Amino acid sequence: MEDAFRKLGIVNRGLRYKLMLAFSLMSVIPILACFYLISVYILPRLDSIASVSAVVLFALIIAVLGLALAKKIINPVIEMAVEAKIIASGEYDRKIAVGSDDEVGHLGTAINMMTHKIKTNLDELKNYGQRMREINVEVHKKVLALSSLLQIGNIISTGSQQLDVLLALAVEKAAMVFDEGFGVLFLSKEGYGDFVPKISFNVANTGLEKMVIKRDGADLPSRIMRERSMLVVDRASRPAKEASSFMQSLELKNIILLPVFSGRLNLGLLMIGSGSEGFSFSSEDIDMIKIFSKQITIAIENDMLNKKTEELAIKDELTDLYNRNYIMMRLEEEIKRAIFYQRPCSFILFNVDNFKAFRDSRGELSAEEAIKKMAKVIKENSTPVGKVARMAGDEFAMLLPEKNKREAIQIAEDVRKKVEATNLLKEGKATLTVCGGVSENPIDGASRDELFKVASENLKKAKAAGKNRVV
Repeated sequence: MEDAFRKLGIVNRGLRYKLMLAFSLMSVIPILACFYLISVYILPRLDSIASVSAVVLFALIIAVLGLALAKKIINPVIEMAVEAKIIASGEYDRKIAVGSDDEVGHLGTAINMMTHKIKTNLDELKNYGQRMREINVEVHKKVLALSSLLQIGNIISTGSQQLDVLLALAVEKAAMVFDEGFGVLFLSKEGYGDFVPKISFNVANTGLEKMVIKRDGADLPSRIMRERSMLVVDRASRPAKEASSFMQSLELKNIILLPVFSGRLNLGLLMIGSGSEGFSFSSEDIDMIKIFSKQITIAIENDMLNKKTEELAIKDELTDLYNRNYIMMRLEEEIKRAIFYQRPCSFILFNVDNFKAFRDSRGELSAEEAIKKMAKVIKENSTPVGKVARMAGDEFAMLLPEKNKREAIQIAEDVRKKVEATNLLKEGKATLTVCGGVSENPIDGASRDELFKVASENLKKAKAAGKNRVV
């Protein structure tokens, strides 16, 4: 039967067409019955025309009533199918009108409930997707912040960057944790005095660049440093009147103030904030900034320790001679001793001629090897109580207690001649020579700085006079 309907093209037609076809098929039976009755019973009796008319009319009325009833049943189903198709296309705000309490009405109610549930689920999925994007952004920011912390930690541990570069990196990375973030690190000059903006990031056209924090001031930042407390001002906090006034004076919206200190020493103040309206710092944000603050503290402490170590060190690593700090300290002591016992004390400065050109042409390794050989020659020509130091780069010093200027000049000449004659590079004519500048106490001065200054001036004269000589 299904195949027969398919061949006739009935299966793929709409309900309205099928309804009219069904009505036509159902009407055939009563019409045929009427014709049968008329032909068998009524036509032989011509006087029964009224009865025939009544029968035909009755059959037609039944057929029309059947059609009306069928349409009443089918039309809601058709309308429901049309609405369901529109809903299926994505318009989940539409509803099917339910006008009866029968199975068709129940079906419409069920479709409406299903549509509402689908819309609710889609809204939840949309909100969930938005929330996931926000979470992904936050996670990305946290990953970048953690990566920055690791990067700064590695730099601190290796000591591969200068302090100012490291502090600038830490402040920048801390500020970039937040949208429209900014940061300022207040440090004191030379470890004493008031605190000024040493490092700043994204604070252009604000009062922060000119802000000064008094070490013994009564303002809010000064008290935070002395009390070593933390201040957080954002949408979620209820700042005191003083904090609100401070924020308004600088036109700030959200800030975190953290003191930077080491032991009993107040090093400075770290200010990190966001320019976003209605922003709130989470506990994770505050913990992250605390870690940045701790890294800044460690970086400053390491720099202080390195400087202290350099001050305490007495030997040059490359040549194993004494370093500048030690020789200058010994010079001051020897001058005091010489003055007390009224004995001579001389000081010589040596400088290698044409060393920069040699290093540029031969490379750093050859330059270091030449410096080592030069140091050995100078040390071998010193006196038993003399001290030899590498001042810096290609400059050397010789401290000669109990030697007057004439004797010191002779020693300096011996060094110059031996460097020239030895020809450190062993390549034809001597490439590297030295100049010397000599000074003596008390003729050229009664202090360390005076003797050093005279020796430096004499060294410059030797260079200007043609190099490879002693003045």
